[in-house]
Amino acid sequence: MSIVITCFNYERYIALSVGSALAQSIAPTEIIVVNDGSTDGSAGVLASFGAQITVIDQANAGQIAATNRGYAASSGDIVMFLDADDILETGAVQAVIEAWTPDCVKVQFELEVINGAGELLGRRFCNYVEPYGPEQVRSEFKRFGTYVWPVMTGNAFARRFLQGVMPLTVKMAPDGILNTVAPLYGSIQVVPQALARYRLHQANQNYHGTTSNAIGVRFAKQVNLRVSEVNVLRQHAAALGVQLPEGNLLDHDMTFINYRLMALKLGEPYEESAGDSPGRLWRAGIVALRKRPLPSHLKLFHMLWLTALRWSPRSAARALIQLRFQRAELLQPWRRRWATLTGLGRAAETGPGRNS
Repeated sequence: MSIVITCFNYERYIALSVGSALAQSIAPTEIIVVNDGSTDGSAGVLASFGAQITVIDQANAGQIAATNRGYAASSGDIVMFLDADDILETGAVQAVIEAWTPDCVKVQFELEVINGAGELLGRRFCNYVEPYGPEQVRSEFKRFGTYVWPVMTGNAFARRFLQGVMPLTVKMAPDGILNTVAPLYGSIQVVPQALARYRLHQANQNYHGTTSNAIGVRFAKQVNLRVSEVNVLRQHAAALGVQLPEGNLLDHDMTFINYRLMALKLGEPYEESAGDSPGRLWRAGIVALRKRPLPSHLKLFHMLWLTALRWSPRSAARALIQLRFQRAELLQPWRRRWATLTGLGRAAETGPGRNS
């Protein structure tokens, strides 16, 4: 297995990421780090690992170019792309190898969510409803054109699959396009246990569209990106002779029902927004909650959220959205105060590869 890490100005986190790859119970064949023109101390941190890793330095060209470069330099039959601010648990490689089957194009796994300081936020990324495996993924994809998948760190891809889709030509979000088209090419194995920690902090909150006064613009950009990914999916499906569901595939995806409704309530146009209305998106969300796998408490939360957002005026909608997506930052002082008073704290990272 090859582990590929792309790094741009993540001096604060890169040692933990690389250290977690080195601390695996079954060592990967190689660890490749693409330093994408970092201007902070990332290069020095990477140099401290010596011959344990392969470092590729390049002028800043962006995440897609760095991902393509790292993949091209790799040689493993299985390739895991680890974000430079995320952390693998020590048994991640072993669990992926044990779950691997000859026909699968990827193994995906659950992620624990942590903040910038490495503190557990008590949230998981995918929230799989078990059983969730190849048959469930295949059935969901056939019905809806999508399935439950994690961000880049939560996947290990077959080289035979990557050979058909790399190098990537999208402008951003390599995980989006890889995860979107993967079911067309083979089965997907699922490990429901958390094998890594996904870090949610200011930089990637901006990327995912959850901070800044222009929050509506960011949601609209995410919707436009997803529309482009679905268009690529349709191209791949047509080339392979695979029939996809008719209609707007985003109507089956709770994340993008939410993004569209929030952008709409904030008055921000996005691609295909002319055909949307708060009422239509609310109905699409209720249907998706009934048909798609999600824990009961999350279904209830989404139903209440969609309903509140549907009927809120713009000012109230903005306040609700900011509260939801900035709650970790808003609640952090209270969490720390509570931890001090009780003597209990959430687990925080203290070194490479730390486990729960």
